[in-house]
Amino acid sequence: VEANLVEGRIVIMSESSSDAIIAPASFFSFFQSTDDYNLRFWSGSFFRLLRLFCFWGTLTLPALYIAVISFHLEIIPYDLIGLVKTSIEQVPFSPFVEAVIMITTIELIREAGIRLPSPIGQTIGIVGGLIIGDSVVNAGLVSNVMVIIVALTAIMSFCIPTYEMGNTIRLLGLPVMLGAASLGFVGIVFAFMFIFIHLCSLESFGVPYLSPIVPTNLREWQDVIIRAPNWKRGYRQRELHTLKPIRASRGRAWDQHD
Repeated sequence: VEANLVEGRIVIMSESSSDAIIAPASFFSFFQSTDDYNLRFWSGSFFRLLRLFCFWGTLTLPALYIAVISFHLEIIPYDLIGLVKTSIEQVPFSPFVEAVIMITTIELIREAGIRLPSPIGQTIGIVGGLIIGDSVVNAGLVSNVMVIIVALTAIMSFCIPTYEMGNTIRLLGLPVMLGAASLGFVGIVFAFMFIFIHLCSLESFGVPYLSPIVPTNLREWQDVIIRAPNWKRGYRQRELHTLKPIRASRGRAWDQHD
């Protein structure tokens, strides 16, 4: 909250709530963490890139598997085609139904773990996941590859710093999977087009949601995809229209004020 106030944003706090609403918010602000600025810039940049990779993985990994199995089986390497075929040939459901079953099961386990006391919730999450995953594979209802895909997707969604953004990305994965089940890679492209167009149309208190990527402002890219060194981040976000767009003077004064 303090860091965003210094940047020129506003904070809305309500009584009896432990959460603070920061506005205006952009898409990339949900992938920034306080830890990024406590580390050296290459370490902070690596972890930020890792979070963005987890975002794409959460959104596309199940859809890519569905598209490959349903429409593009020829792109699987020859050495793996036998393993994949053996895994899916006894499953009575389509890959899309498999994915929906496993994702729903993961969400049920996660929600149950949140509502129960901490010691019991952790036990339910671990034991329940192992038992259910092993049972559905042995019963032939879901392929073992799908279990691995859904498990990786769940892990990547938990790497996103903001809990609400992680929930939103998991929900957005469903229409992307539906596009993959309908038209393969073409359906994934159409789903991404609709999502991107919608994000471009959003604004937060008059600030474009995808700024500084759309509209493009190359000067502010230094703190979006990567975390540039402190001496390179001398300007606040232009769309905020702050009275002092320059954070501090260059040189040693900047290091002292940052």
